[in-house]
Amino acid sequence: MSYNRPPTPGIALKQIPALIPAGSVLQVLDSNISSTTELGVVQVGNGLQITPQGVLSVTGSSYDCCFMKVYLTSKDYTATDEDCYIGVIGQDKDDDSKEGSITITLPKGITGKVYTVKNQDNGNVKVQGSAGQKIDTSTSKTLGSQASVTVVFDSTRWNIIN
Repeated sequence: MSYNRPPTPGIALKQIPALIPAGSVLQVLDSNISSTTELGVVQVGNGLQITPQGVLSVTGSSYDCCFMKVYLTSKDYTATDEDCYIGVIGQDKDDDSKEGSITITLPKGITGKVYTVKNQDNGNVKVQGSAGQKIDTSTSKTLGSQASVTVVFDSTRWNIIN
């Protein structure tokens, strides 16, 4: 849908009828959404708004598409469903049994879930699935210094996408 803002400040957006696709319903927005003394906002459906300047935008925390949950660790870690990026920032110097290696375990997969794991330090980081789920065709993926892997779950296994 296309809209045209009249040049007069404080007047609402107007739909351009010539650009309406076949089968669409004409909606005329002709009420004021701002004035010279007060700005207003028109709510357009769930999670959308049109600002007085005529900008259509997404609202609500569930639409924060440009931010991802970051978790930094220096120990073995099992990812949560909320995690998106897991950075290994150092080796746990107090745990001699690890010998410079940390294991990041992906949780039981949810179709479409994406994780990025990065070794931000020296040593190795082992990334593995849980409940017998594989990463591509392997049980695990080892990341060297500064290496990363991004995986997505396809309902049967984790697939490397970078």
